[in-house]
Amino acid sequence: MSYQIRYYVEKFKHNAVILIGEVLGMSKLDPIAEFRSDHVKVRDMLLDLIDAVNKKDATKALEIMIRLDKITGPHFRWEEEALYLVFERFFGRQYLEYLLGVHDRIIKRGRELVEILSKGEITDEQAKTLTDIIRTEVLSHPIECDGIALFAEKLTQEELDKLAESLKKAREEGVPLLEWAEKIKDAARRERGLKAKALA
Repeated sequence: MSYQIRYYVEKFKHNAVILIGEVLGMSKLDPIAEFRSDHVKVRDMLLDLIDAVNKKDATKALEIMIRLDKITGPHFRWEEEALYLVFERFFGRQYLEYLLGVHDRIIKRGRELVEILSKGEITDEQAKTLTDIIRTEVLSHPIECDGIALFAEKLTQEELDKLAESLKKAREEGVPLLEWAEKIKDAARRERGLKAKALA
């Protein structure tokens, strides 16, 4: 069977599974579409956060941080426990460890931001510093992480299905980012033999 025929046969089977699921009232989760959708939501929230910080609106900025904590917890967990491991064969262990290091940096900055914003006011100096931190150390991650989707077409349907299941599980458990970082992250990394690259 030629590559082209095999491709169309697999595509037909994949579409048939989705159609059957829809007929039975089950929606099939597309993990890559969800991955990118999360990044769009986070991008918009980070832009709103920058705006709130620039306006020195600590209350609104803290509200945005709480929403970010909620959405990024399951997302980061799924990336570390499933997605990155599947994509490792394309970008290697060194880059995987770099991505884990970026997660650690974002978590550290998230804690710092919450601590500052919890005081209820933002000084002129803090507004400038926090905006720079959000842009260079937080917003940069969804930008580069979204590029991982370039490899999605290289995955098998079985891998995509497993990613969908693990994403569904992470969302159902819904552990916020800072709680996940404190209670789950390090043990889960040790269990998978992963370590983060230390970033400056």
